[in-house]
Amino acid sequence: MCPFPFARLTVAALALHSSAAAAEPLEIDLPGALARAHRLAPDAIAAHGRIAEADAGAIAADVAFTANPELEGGVGQRFTAGRPIDAEVRVEQDLELGRRDPRRRRARAEIARARGELAVELRALDLEVSLAFYDALHAEQELELTRRAAELAVRGASAADRRRQAGDITDLDANLARAALGRARSAVEAAGSDRAVALGKLAALIGAAPDDAIALRGTLGEATDLAAPASAADRADVRLLDLERDAATAARAEATALGRPGIGIWLGYQREATDSIVLAGLRISLPVWNRAQGETALASARARRAQATHDAVLRTAGRQIGDALAALAAARRSVAIFERDVVPSLDDSERLLERTLDAGQIAVTEYLFARQELLNGRREHLQRRLALARASAAARHAAGAP
Repeated sequence: MCPFPFARLTVAALALHSSAAAAEPLEIDLPGALARAHRLAPDAIAAHGRIAEADAGAIAADVAFTANPELEGGVGQRFTAGRPIDAEVRVEQDLELGRRDPRRRRARAEIARARGELAVELRALDLEVSLAFYDALHAEQELELTRRAAELAVRGASAADRRRQAGDITDLDANLARAALGRARSAVEAAGSDRAVALGKLAALIGAAPDDAIALRGTLGEATDLAAPASAADRADVRLLDLERDAATAARAEATALGRPGIGIWLGYQREATDSIVLAGLRISLPVWNRAQGETALASARARRAQATHDAVLRTAGRQIGDALAALAAARRSVAIFERDVVPSLDDSERLLERTLDAGQIAVTEYLFARQELLNGRREHLQRRLALARASAAARHAAGAP
């Protein structure tokens, strides 16, 4: 027992007060955590940046011509009597006929694909944040449970000391009670460490500042019913494969257009001796050797890969949704049975244990065994509720629910 409990409590209170004063409180529930992660998580920021890059590509695709006009000129001296000077100036522009629309369609397809990638990133992020949030809630409740167990251990050790002084129990019984108290206090510190790790993982995902003191709001074990789960075809990962196929198709169309003959026009002015000549012409590039065969083949391969992957994912998605919903239903039944058949007995047993301990009606070893069984039951209850929360998050992820 602590010889100066009031002094220690005072120091602890001052430490907690100074810590709270220095930290910026951040109260957050699961929807708030998800919203912060969408704004501040590195993966989400990177995905938003890729959309901006695709938008920039669309700006480039919207220019009238990708090739600038070319100006060419020359001047020369005739080696004849009077030495007249000849000069020539010529401007040329590639018209890019039949290439502008495919280029713009590909740019729009790339924007759509970037937005699809963002949806996939956010879907994966939602699952990660949800699991981290539930783990942090569980760690907090586990810490509270170990604190309650430590309080019971203090009472048990005090009762054992009184009964030892009265000669009712042996030194061995008193030592076991003191050892149980030490283990309970150690468990509190271990649970505090686990809580810090869980909160640290969540804080990294939601962009919490180093000085933010995170306070979680929510109940462990809550599970949203998915009475009408989203169609597997509507899942973000499946839609992304559709968008990748569309982008590859647009790239193939652009490559096909690049493989056709190119047409350009030119205007020129020529001075020859004392004559001035204005010229105009047409330039046609003949795709004899390079008809964009490589670009066309690559785009076709990407389109086939996206379609084949889409079909494979769609085949497995239905099974994933069914399995996730089955796991959620089983987890919900598990919690319901535990809370119906076990929790009331645990509550009643705790009350009985306290009364028998105070009255000296139970042996120390029996008390320690009963207390550990009650602690195991409470901890098992927390594990069941955590499993239900995680199953709910997994089911929403599998079904593609928002």
